[in-house]
Amino acid sequence: MHTPLISVIVPVYNQEAYVAACIGSLRAQTMDDVEVIVVDDGSTDDSVRVMRSAIAGDARFTIVEQANQGVAVARNTGLGMARGTWVCFIDPDDVVDPEYLATLYGETRAHPHVDVIMSACVAFDSAGERRQRFFPSGFVVADEAAKKPLYRQLMDGAYMQDAGFVTAIGVPWGKLYRRALLTEHDLRFDPALPRMQDNLFNMEVFHAAHELVYVDYAGYHYRVGGLGARTVANTAKGLYHPAIDARTRLMRDYQLDTDAELRQAWATEQVNLYYQELKAVAALAPRDWNAIRRACRQRAQALRPRLAAVDRQVLPKAGRLKYAMLTNRFMTTVAATLLWKNRIEEGEPDA
Repeated sequence: MHTPLISVIVPVYNQEAYVAACIGSLRAQTMDDVEVIVVDDGSTDDSVRVMRSAIAGDARFTIVEQANQGVAVARNTGLGMARGTWVCFIDPDDVVDPEYLATLYGETRAHPHVDVIMSACVAFDSAGERRQRFFPSGFVVADEAAKKPLYRQLMDGAYMQDAGFVTAIGVPWGKLYRRALLTEHDLRFDPALPRMQDNLFNMEVFHAAHELVYVDYAGYHYRVGGLGARTVANTAKGLYHPAIDARTRLMRDYQLDTDAELRQAWATEQVNLYYQELKAVAALAPRDWNAIRRACRQRAQALRPRLAAVDRQVLPKAGRLKYAMLTNRFMTTVAATLLWKNRIEEGEPDA
């Protein structure tokens, strides 16, 4: 059986409005030696019918239907079926330029030992589009020491990016992964992580890879979604905690916690995630000061055992302030007051 150069994996769940455009952009690729594995993760809308119509007998495409198990399982299903030398992930509400795959693959010829090709993107929504640059052009990683910027940006999306950045290097799209690397190290997305599966998958990939190359080419068009009520509710549930625990394990296993710069980035990320949780709790509380204060105090109290594991000595000034708001009862009340005032200023009436 012929081995395609690239296996493209598209996980789909309820994307009837966008998936046809995604598939159309893949059918229009100037590079033909590819297979496209579209995994429908139990969609309840018309996604499957739309996909079948968009593919229209193109033998390069395979549609797999499975019960809804989450995007991590859907991507893993695609990885289990992939036969290509390289693996590429595309999200179903995004599109790519016609030369996208050919451009990324061209970098593998220039760098024959590369394990991961990374690229930029164009972020877009109804208001327009903006080109993103994750790293400077010509950024190449060929040893362990040079991986530090990758790890930094996984934990701090603003690192080495322009002001007003939309996304960061932790996404699975915008990359080619050498499939042999993923197979050799049994690298998969962790279904036990309700958040940040892609970021932690890339952390493991970056650690395993011998050479990584960034090309400042933006042939991937990333649809930016808003942070809706569901995101706030999930954050308030503490769904980032498993990812925080997984990051802690990897930081220790890879001995990244011995580096002062990475240790600070990791401590800051933890505090930022916990503070986002406090903000989410405040946003869901009844709209009066006493209710928000009680909700914030209760959540801060629940988070304190986790915060005890954070090295507060390495936190920058802003991180120390958030840490205090999470660990000091008086400062938690200050945070609650500020969050209550923000809701009033945004037009929500007091209860």
